[in-house]
Amino acid sequence: MNKNSKMWKKNCIYVKIINCEISKSFEERGDTKMAEKKKRVVVKNTTGKKSLKATDERKKLEAKKKALKNSDDIKKNMNNRKKKRVSQKKRKQKKKQRIVASILGVFLLITVFVMAFNFTYIYNGKIARNIYIEGIDVAGKRPNDVKEMLNEKYKVDNIKFEYNGKEYEIAPDTVGLKYNIDQIVDEAYGYTRDGSYYKDLYNYFSLKNKSLKKNIEVVYDEAKMKAEIEKIAKKLDKEPKDATIKIDGSIKTTKSTDGIKLNISKTLSNLTESIDNKKKETIPLVMEKNEAKVKTSDVESVNTKLAEYTTSFEKSNKQRSHNVEKSAKVTSDILLMPGQVFSYNSYTGKTNSKNGYQEAPVIINGKLEQSAGGGVCQTSSTIFNTALLSGMDIVSVTNHSSSLTYVPLGRDATVNDEGLDFKFKNTFDHPVYIKNTVQNKQLTCTIYGNSGDKKNININVENKAKADEKDATEFKTYRIYRDSNGKEIKKEYISGGVYRKIKK
Repeated sequence: MNKNSKMWKKNCIYVKIINCEISKSFEERGDTKMAEKKKRVVVKNTTGKKSLKATDERKKLEAKKKALKNSDDIKKNMNNRKKKRVSQKKRKQKKKQRIVASILGVFLLITVFVMAFNFTYIYNGKIARNIYIEGIDVAGKRPNDVKEMLNEKYKVDNIKFEYNGKEYEIAPDTVGLKYNIDQIVDEAYGYTRDGSYYKDLYNYFSLKNKSLKKNIEVVYDEAKMKAEIEKIAKKLDKEPKDATIKIDGSIKTTKSTDGIKLNISKTLSNLTESIDNKKKETIPLVMEKNEAKVKTSDVESVNTKLAEYTTSFEKSNKQRSHNVEKSAKVTSDILLMPGQVFSYNSYTGKTNSKNGYQEAPVIINGKLEQSAGGGVCQTSSTIFNTALLSGMDIVSVTNHSSSLTYVPLGRDATVNDEGLDFKFKNTFDHPVYIKNTVQNKQLTCTIYGNSGDKKNININVENKAKADEKDATEFKTYRIYRDSNGKEIKKEYISGGVYRKIKK
């Protein structure tokens, strides 16, 4: 085909157009390299096979163009779907935003309503509805106004007491006395405020169907009040005077006199009752009889000698004689009431030089030694025998380690500062009177009492040599009660022990 022919030129133009469109398509897809290559394509249209080849290429190019077109459609569809998804996402986000905005709006509305309700009805600075103090409706009132009103109505005055026409006053400030008005008003006000919010809300609505009733009380310092009443007691109390008895050849007695004493606990009870009832009245002082411990009838019942016992001692030993006389004196003129226990050591005290006792012979661990208080055991032994014969209940008695000259075997009572004591108890219904006298080297103990308590008693001591020990004697002491005819009616074991020779 002639290159100058019209057909050749037409084919060249057609190929260029196709190449341009293909190049343009590659450019649109971003493949600049392929686009440049297509631009450089030189088309040679020859005759025969070359023309056929060009035709085939045109078909391929058309197919590629079609494929590219399809590819563009796919890309376009993909872009459309992407835009659709973005649009749907935006619609969902807007819907969610609308929902959140609606919720926030509702919450804000509720918050505003709740706050308005709280400040209108609960936290409005006023006492809630249906609350009463001392029967007074205080609903809707401010606490300070209620306090002022109640303080005006319930004023605290001096506390007045009275006895036998005379008054005694105590100032409120002295004992811290006041009404707890502030506390009660604060409790009433705080009933719908002092708990958690839900508790306050519950309390507020519960007052719709019920009322809260509060009562004020008087408070004071109990210790200070008691101290003030004790001051009054010192002015009014009168100590009783016991009846007395003195036997010195004859029985002499004095009469008893009862006293009076303020019953502080009962007076305080009356005060509390008056205060609780909010009565402004004079409180009667509760005065009671303070009876004498020893009544006239007690001493007058002592009318006879129940028993008497005498021991002798040598006056040549002045120190020992001193101790006998001293111990006899401190244990004499004693009235022992029914049920009371006589303790020898409690009357003599420590038998040492500090208490005025002198050194004299004393049995210590089986040996005769010099020690303060030697001789006091003669007094205890003399009283022991008198107590036995008068019918006293022997509570505690211990024999010496060796026999003595001033009392028979089994009828002595040793004592010391280390705990050995002689005790007996008055089991009669009447008191007994113990009287000791020292005269002409003799110590005599007499127990006086009521004639109805006099007993017929004698003492029996059984003794024998100790079988398993040389120079030792065993003994048992019994008290025997007899009737008026001398017949034994009772035998009572008193004590027992062993005597050994004094060591040298």
